[in-house]
Amino acid sequence: MGFLAVLALPLLVLGISGIIYIYQSVRWLLSKSAVQNKVVVITDAISGLGKECSRVFHTGGARLVLCGRTWEKLEALYDALISVADPSITYAPKLILMDISDINCIQDVAKEILNCYGCVDILINNASMKVKGAVQSISLELDKKIMDANYFGPITLTKAILPSMISRRSGQIVLINSIQGKIGIPFRAAYAASKHAAVGFFDCLRAEMEEFDISVSTVNPTFICSYHRQPAPGNWEASIWKFFFRKVAYGVHPVEVAEEVLCTVSSKKQEGLGKS
Repeated sequence: MGFLAVLALPLLVLGISGIIYIYQSVRWLLSKSAVQNKVVVITDAISGLGKECSRVFHTGGARLVLCGRTWEKLEALYDALISVADPSITYAPKLILMDISDINCIQDVAKEILNCYGCVDILINNASMKVKGAVQSISLELDKKIMDANYFGPITLTKAILPSMISRRSGQIVLINSIQGKIGIPFRAAYAASKHAAVGFFDCLRAEMEEFDISVSTVNPTFICSYHRQPAPGNWEASIWKFFFRKVAYGVHPVEVAEEVLCTVSSKKQEGLGKS
């Protein structure tokens, strides 16, 4: 009897793990099928998170329109995507040069985006600019630059795409924001203010767009770790508690956030935390 009791806990853990794995696999497959043939626009596609979002939506069969500030990096991303994709079930991405902080150019860029396929099914506002520093050390000019990139840029692009979605009574808008759009922490005043403003705008937009069957979602990840960051070696890695709390120290990997964005689009849920 004692021997069976010892085996019970590992078997229970193994069984639960299996169920979770099956659930996540099914959820992942359903999420990918939900974006097949959809026109998906991703801003700042050349960032670490943008690349991962491009990857998961591309493998899901979406018709991508990738936006970024550097043409060479966009071309490199294009080559990376098509080199590993099955051409029979994926589409070659369209590439658009765009600086989200250049507000005066966004209207023209939006027309270029709409000309790619004639419509936009899913707009993913991913572009963002970070700054760290004490309030008194950040110039007003930099405050305005942060607001342009994190608030005025995304809402200007959204407003430019919105009439097309409203006329079709269909579409999804996703804002990849930050947990700092919910809470403020020291030395992040300009960044947090821009993220709070964005959350407020898209929360209101969600309510307004309900009558047009247009869903609006926000994904608010915690700190996103460096694209190539790996935990440093050491005996402490063997600690079960350090394993569970590793994300607190290193942040969420872009892959995890991208998968959460895909699941958010599939389920059309209003908010996600940026982790699977």
